[in-house]
Amino acid sequence: MSIITKWRAAAAGVLTLAIVAGGTAAANAAPADYENPQANGSAPIFLWDENAALAESANGSRAYGRNEFFIVSGSDTSFETPIPATSGATQAFRFIAKTDKVDNGTNTWSAWSETAIVNGAVAQDQFVPGELGQGDIGKVFTDGGTYYAGIAFTINNGVTVVGKVYRTVTITPGASTYSLNVLTKPTITAPDFANYAATSGAAAVLRNGNLELDATAANAGKTVDVWVEGESTAKHTSVVLNGSGKATLTSNIAAGKKLAIVEGNAVVAWVTTADFVIAQPTDGTALTTKVTIPAPAEGATTVTVPAGVAHANQTYTAYGWSNPTNLGQVTTDGSGNAVVNVSALGVGTHTVALVDGAGDYVAWGTVELTSTTSSATEVSVDVTTSNKFALEGVAASIDLGDVKRGATTTASLPSFRVTDDRALLPGWTLNAAASKFVNASAGNDEIAASALSIVPSIVSGESTGITVPSTAIAGTGVFAEGGVNASTLEAGTNFNAALTFAAPAAAKAGTYTSTLTLTLVSK
Repeated sequence: MSIITKWRAAAAGVLTLAIVAGGTAAANAAPADYENPQANGSAPIFLWDENAALAESANGSRAYGRNEFFIVSGSDTSFETPIPATSGATQAFRFIAKTDKVDNGTNTWSAWSETAIVNGAVAQDQFVPGELGQGDIGKVFTDGGTYYAGIAFTINNGVTVVGKVYRTVTITPGASTYSLNVLTKPTITAPDFANYAATSGAAAVLRNGNLELDATAANAGKTVDVWVEGESTAKHTSVVLNGSGKATLTSNIAAGKKLAIVEGNAVVAWVTTADFVIAQPTDGTALTTKVTIPAPAEGATTVTVPAGVAHANQTYTAYGWSNPTNLGQVTTDGSGNAVVNVSALGVGTHTVALVDGAGDYVAWGTVELTSTTSSATEVSVDVTTSNKFALEGVAASIDLGDVKRGATTTASLPSFRVTDDRALLPGWTLNAAASKFVNASAGNDEIAASALSIVPSIVSGESTGITVPSTAIAGTGVFAEGGVNASTLEAGTNFNAALTFAAPAAAKAGTYTSTLTLTLVSK
């Protein structure tokens, strides 16, 4: 029995997409602001084809084949936009169901198949209605009618739906085609700042190059745009507020700017930006964290703050007073001592404190500086990168050879390369997902994808911060992962894998084929 595995590779990154069919990746952009919810009550999802081209029909006239391959995305401008999982969900499913039978999960759906939640989202998921292996997809296309199709997030093994995104589909009875409902964008207009009235409890704090938004808990979970007074377009779009109505984003907005936080065309909060200011600690407000700072020598430009061994080898922000002054980040040694440059404070008595990321005092004390005469030379260096993020060199196909029923056969996935030489190194995940093995010569007999065991390995290249799983992947799982600040350098890191296929005792004679997709996703 000859078993052939075909490969499809996709790279999720800002620069490169490697697909066997030869497609080119669309540039990253903010998701389109379509009506939300749709007429069917769901946030929008979009279909992208194997060539990374949007497969949407502007007037709804396109007929989609039941076995056409699509990537499901949360955006009409990038196939890479993930669909965030609902909080608390333990499984995710592709599904198709009658419009009144969505919420009871696998008890009422017409057809479905399980997919994976990775890093809190479903990313670049393959959606092929004809391959929904559970339920009765054949009956769906025989009966036809109006259905909802999309991604559902569940608990209780798929029975209880806790969140979902889907589209309305119309299926022609007795045919193998379907059509999608058309999504229309609302007209977005700039908010009228003549109506500005500061929202009670809301805030927009500028700290370390970030804008820390607080739109209040009344706006928890909303997706909003941020407008700046005097600008004709939104400064930040599709900002997702957390369960407290807050979000932190990189921004160059200056202090003192009026902002409108807008959902659709409705202003949900008005606020003015302000620089972060931390209050000077005193015996009355922070006595428990007060320490004794050793007196520095005359003319010294540094002091040592003894935070204690409980705070050893930690990085904090140092501040000085009377006037609040950010003295930069410092890292404590093994005993919890931090050396702080206080040359910006000048001669006199000052308070110096170490503050953690939450804005809490770790240690503080007072110190007398008797002279700050100093001379400094600025030393700088520019670190350059190629900014490349790519998955390259994946084999187009591999033959696992012949195998007897009840036996196994092995092969090697040839070496391929992952490159992450981006500027900020947010990390990445390389996912592997095999489809069912199908024997076309034996009535499309199927063998589960889990029959294929995948054992990834790092072959060569930079490996610091890069991991592969310690146990074999059964058809679908995380192939490799790069942590935050893990770089492959410009040369990339090479991987391969040992493949083992276990033929079931009930397998039919003939050639079984499967598609294994390797997907590189940025964190």
